Amino acid sequence: MFKIVIVGTGWWGMELGNAAHSLTDNVEVGGCHSLSQEECTEFQSKYGGKVYADMDHVLDDDSVDAVFLATPHSLHWTQIMNIAKAGKHVFCEKPLALSVRTASAAIQSCHENSVVLGVGHNRRFSPVVEKMKEMVEAGECGQIIHAEGNYSGNGGFKYAPDYWRAQREELPGGGLTPMALHVVDSMTWILGPIKRLAALSKSQAVPIKLDDTTAALFELNSGVTASLGTLMAVPQANYLRIYGTKVNLEATGNFSQLTVTRLEAKGPEVLLKLDDDQTLRREITNFQQACTGGEVYRVLPEEALRNVAVVEAIKNSAAADGAWMDVAQDVV
Repeated sequence: MFKIVIVGTGWWGMELGNAAHSLTDNVEVGGCHSLSQEECTEFQSKYGGKVYADMDHVLDDDSVDAVFLATPHSLHWTQIMNIAKAGKHVFCEKPLALSVRTASAAIQSCHENSVVLGVGHNRRFSPVVEKMKEMVEAGECGQIIHAEGNYSGNGGFKYAPDYWRAQREELPGGGLTPMALHVVDSMTWILGPIKRLAALSKSQAVPIKLDDTTAALFELNSGVTASLGTLMAVPQANYLRIYGTKVNLEATGNFSQLTVTRLEAKGPEVLLKLDDDQTLRREITNFQQACTGGEVYRVLPEEALRNVAVVEAIKNSAAADGAWMDVAQDVV
């Protein structure tokens, strides 16, 4: 049995615990660690395992195969390095880190210690995204010339000022890391890496010191253009559109519905619609298989790093009043 411990028992740590707990044939939830005793008690009551007093106790437990991180973004890279040095596999929620330098250090540590690094870009495991990739690669859409995406919500009105997600240094680009990075990762998995970008990011409506409006323009390595928006002060909205000379594709409803518009058709057609979201279960299963000698984990470390590079470039471009920035392509 593949035994995991989840570090960070806030909202998303609980979601990971729930998904892992349902995989009883292959995964054992061995426990949790968090700064909140109350959250740990709730986690243990729902998913079992033990409550670890600190990270050292987790790393010293030889029965633990992998550590899952649902912690503040800025902590990821050093936590990953410590876990890797302890010889344990590590699954880290997105983003992998907040800079190419720190993401590179985390990746190199996992490589040097021969452990699997999984990064939680779970929308890659959506059948909608898989179908979009399949159709593009099969040439069904013709030549792809543009893509656009948006992932927005009103979390900026809900965050307490002292909450870690309410800190600008933890959420560069506002909704980029908690929401719109799903769009970036899905877009680039289908169409390839982003070469350069220009972005604006600012605060207009929320009461905390966090950008609530971010807009970016991309040029991909392939020459395809793309745009991205993410807002933190509006009703929820999300979509990814890919425009081809024969077919346009649109994912909506948090990647639960795929609509296609064909060149000769009278109107749009709903090609795929999902009733439930199984992406976390599929993601954790893939990670478990990668750690136990099965298939390769779907999100390669270099791809997770390129997502970090997009975050860093958007931050730098916005600070430079929308100047074009090259996006790093590999570890440093």
